[in-house]
Amino acid sequence: MAMQVGDKGATSGMTKDIYDVMDQLMKPGVPPDSLEQARTGWKNLAFAIASGVVTHIKNNMEISGIQAQGSVTTAVTGTVAGTAVTGTGTGSVTTNQTGTPTGHVS
Repeated sequence: MAMQVGDKGATSGMTKDIYDVMDQLMKPGVPPDSLEQARTGWKNLAFAIASGVVTHIKNNMEISGIQAQGSVTTAVTGTVAGTAVTGTGTGSVTTNQTGTPTGHVS
């Protein structure tokens, strides 16, 4: 799942999800003549919260245990009894993470 902050208008991403809940919970307590002004503030707050959450997670998450596997075909060259030979090798490969658990998300 891609983490999308969304936009200041609260029309997409995490910002929209936060704004929708804020609007649902807080709307009943706001006088009708102030509702649109309150909603503008909620949209800004929702965008600020979503931006902070996504930035924090991206900057601090650690991912470990990454493993990749699949088929591989490689070119093979060499010398057999003084004669140059070429060919291909095929098989499967599995690799495991050996490096840092950070820096995998941008």
